Amino acid sequence: MAEDAMKEQEWLYPGESLSESQDHRPSDGPALSWRRELKSKEIAVLGLEKLWRQLNLTGPMLIFHSPFVSTSSFLLYFEHHPLLLDRLVAAGQRRKRPRFGQLSGWRSLPAPDLAWGLTVSARAECLFKSDLTHRAELGDRGTQPASLYGWKLYQFASGWTALSVYYTEEDYDNVAFTAVPQGRQDEWLAFLDLLVETYKQHLHQHGRGSIEIVGTATKPRDLITVIRQASWNDVVLPEATRALVEAQRRIFDPAILRHYAALRVPRLRKVLLVGPPGTGKTTLLKAEGAYHARRGGRVLYVTPSTSNYDGGSSWNMLSTALQTAADSRLPTLVLVEDFEAFVSDPKEQQIILNTLDGVATPDNPAGTLLLATSNNPEQIDPRIRDRPGRIDALIELRPVQDEQLAVRFLQHLLGAGYREEEHAPVASQLLGQPGSHLREVCLTAALHALDENRTAVLAKDLLWAHEVILNGRAAAAQSERFAPPPPRRRGSYFGKR
Repeated sequence: MAEDAMKEQEWLYPGESLSESQDHRPSDGPALSWRRELKSKEIAVLGLEKLWRQLNLTGPMLIFHSPFVSTSSFLLYFEHHPLLLDRLVAAGQRRKRPRFGQLSGWRSLPAPDLAWGLTVSARAECLFKSDLTHRAELGDRGTQPASLYGWKLYQFASGWTALSVYYTEEDYDNVAFTAVPQGRQDEWLAFLDLLVETYKQHLHQHGRGSIEIVGTATKPRDLITVIRQASWNDVVLPEATRALVEAQRRIFDPAILRHYAALRVPRLRKVLLVGPPGTGKTTLLKAEGAYHARRGGRVLYVTPSTSNYDGGSSWNMLSTALQTAADSRLPTLVLVEDFEAFVSDPKEQQIILNTLDGVATPDNPAGTLLLATSNNPEQIDPRIRDRPGRIDALIELRPVQDEQLAVRFLQHLLGAGYREEEHAPVASQLLGQPGSHLREVCLTAALHALDENRTAVLAKDLLWAHEVILNGRAAAAQSERFAPPPPRRRGSYFGKR
């Protein structure tokens, strides 16, 4: 079919290139324009055939869709990314014996006349962050282009040559076609595998100590700054609870990783923090993220998807983060708030189960810790929540029940203004409340003291603030108090009944 189309095109415009004839052909002739005569895929194939002849490449040619490389990155068609190609060539030059699929050189080619208009310049769809996993944002450094559209020639260490074209169709689908000598297709696939390995090495180099947002966030740079500046000094927990949380870091210990490997269990630990709002789950997540990044680990903070743009569903965002962690081969902490929002789509349940503990579980040789929170664990499918292996540990964060813990909160929140004899007796009045309540008590008490022209917060200020906040919460819970009164029955026209 492609040869017939080629003959028909030459018959329509003998002696001319398409670029020359485009503006001179009669508009009312029997033939349609070449863009209507040939589909973009046919043009790509014909262009590869023409380049093959022009470059005097030998042997029967095989043309096929280049396999899409499925990784955690949104980067498409690795064989068209200059950075990865250059690194693969450089790696081959350092080896005494070339590997199967080893690239020895590459270069961009001008678009053949036949394919004029399909892709005429080496342009990128977008910019990526330095690790090539996500699109770049304002203020990023070390950014890289996405895979470049255009035509490329590849020279292999075993002495053969391939061609490829990468372009976008009118419906914005990205497509790549490859032309290799028949019999070399297995080595082409090996070449793509080497590119994936090169990508993972790049990811490993650029991920140390990084904090990244996976998904959509209104101000991602601000969120990263907040996480990086967080501290365990801001976390007030019972000692037993804190020790249990810190124990989950053992997944990154070499001895534990070897034990997982010996059992043939993916080196992914999943921990769920549960409890009512205000008990410190979010503060704990950020503090653990800052701690992990300072030790050189990689932190991925996952946000829910708000649309199908750039990754699809919320679960897809989390799945991408888990695979990115495995690809980076770095100790990786994956942080997720409101876990139930990521795992509740019934259409995705099977892949969720398989990913958390099954055939699709990503295995990170350096270990991955998924640390998630939930205010409503009852909304999580019991097959996930109650199955060891899908959730390895459930840690409950409760309201303040211990007087000594309440004292620690007051010490932390009042800072230099805390006085044991003045404030410690108030602690017993604050039991049964989440940590966020104690924080608001201290803030409101400080405002009350200023209203009375004092800088020192007294016990009576704390008790006053505690009472005001409880009364306001109780009033808000009585919804009938704020409902509009029912409309009175109206009379008929001019007040007559």
